[in-house]
Amino acid sequence: MEYRPGGLWWKDTALVVVGNNSLKRGVTSKFHDALLAGHPGIAKTTTEICKYYWWPGIRDFVTEYIKGCATCQMNKVNTNPSKPPVYPITPVPDALPFQTITLNFITKLPESLGNDTILTITDHDCLKASIFIPCKEAIDSEGVTKLYLQHMVLHYGLPKKIILDRDTQFTSNFTKELCRILGIKQNISTAYHPQTNGQSERTNQSLEQYLHIVCRKDQHAWAEWLPLMQYMRNSWPSSTTKKTPYELILRYTPNIHQPNRVTALPGITERLEKIKEH
Repeated sequence: MEYRPGGLWWKDTALVVVGNNSLKRGVTSKFHDALLAGHPGIAKTTTEICKYYWWPGIRDFVTEYIKGCATCQMNKVNTNPSKPPVYPITPVPDALPFQTITLNFITKLPESLGNDTILTITDHDCLKASIFIPCKEAIDSEGVTKLYLQHMVLHYGLPKKIILDRDTQFTSNFTKELCRILGIKQNISTAYHPQTNGQSERTNQSLEQYLHIVCRKDQHAWAEWLPLMQYMRNSWPSSTTKKTPYELILRYTPNIHQPNRVTALPGITERLEKIKEH
């Protein structure tokens, strides 16, 4: 730790908070309870707080806070989920964004803006980023192709490998239709996984948990919240890369719910103002 002018202690870039449990609870609430924080688990909440603030025993404090979070308990959010097994899908070295992707579907949702399903597109090798697109459960390979063209191709180009949790014929038709519409000959390899691979399963877990939280008053509003759910997911650090998907593709995480260095949390703003006076 380092003492700096103004009566403040710092641990690297994090402001040290000591002897004030109310302030600690306020900081934890900012990174756990905020709508765009998404009520993450203990590890993610602690990691995000430590980018800005730190205090001795912070993980134990966050653990107790989350155990007592009424929203998490009400929505049965698993704050320490077991990791689904990762079926062997070997990444390639020096991978580029969205070159190997998994396509999965979250189905049987209440109708929202005419949709009852979410198509999730996850970058497997590079960013660990996810894209969420509302659609209908009856969507066919041609419909998925059109969604991929609208949301993905202009940003990331064509994938080299596609892993889909639907049957082989669906996967084959999707890739053929994608290349036909673009008028190209492209060697896109495909794989059919009857069980969702572990990475996509964890993505779907967190998305479903967030749906329970933000849509508890209106289950038919989930499609309106989907863009914010996508932000939330991609602002969480990956357990593999230790960075957020945003950091890997933009080199920063867009600041929405995270505090600026000057924050409105009680006590900290006043103390930082004293630094300016000196």
